[in-house]
Amino acid sequence: MPDRYSVATRSVLGKRSKRLRWDGVLPANIYGRGLDSLAVQLPRREAERLLDVHGLNALVELDIEGEGDQRPVVVRAIQRHPLTRQLQHMDFYQVDLTRPMQANVQVTLVGESSAVQIYQGIIITGADRVSVMALPAAIPTHLELSIESLHELDAHLTVGDLVTPPGVEVLTEPGIMLVRVARPRLIEALPGSAELLEGEEAAALADGEAAADGDGEGDADGEGD
Repeated sequence: MPDRYSVATRSVLGKRSKRLRWDGVLPANIYGRGLDSLAVQLPRREAERLLDVHGLNALVELDIEGEGDQRPVVVRAIQRHPLTRQLQHMDFYQVDLTRPMQANVQVTLVGESSAVQIYQGIIITGADRVSVMALPAAIPTHLELSIESLHELDAHLTVGDLVTPPGVEVLTEPGIMLVRVARPRLIEALPGSAELLEGEEAAALADGEAAADGDGEGDADGEGD
């Protein structure tokens, strides 16, 4: 059964909502397919706890003051202050439990790649979210992708390599790269010594040395990923 949270209807709207935030109360809205938007509020600490436990798109129930039945919702969007990162607003989307919905789900890498240990490969990540379609109760909080199959340099995994729970369809193009093992570059930094660099930093240093005059030493300001 989904976790349940209590909210109250909100009469303070627009710019006056700033007063609510000063008092530790978060303004929010509930909307849905064929439904009128409803302004609600809840303690900011409770909203932060909801996000910490469930994140976006996870199914929860809202117990609204004055209503007899709970509403099944997902957190669809949040707003934070650009400087303090304090939570400013939250949007709940009321779902139909019998109707599939679309959501963006985080991809989490798990395990270790032997190519990193053996060949000093560098793990480079691509897309970190994918779009999925499923019934609201079946939307996963995240999808795990094991990198233990990456045994060689330049090996990679794409969206097509994801394993999803039953009833979950991935909508993102299967050829999109999620992770790969980048090939390190061995660059001679000083006479008699070598330095192992990676990616753009190594390429920038190599270009600088090729263009330098005299004894072959040159400065490079390349930045790594």
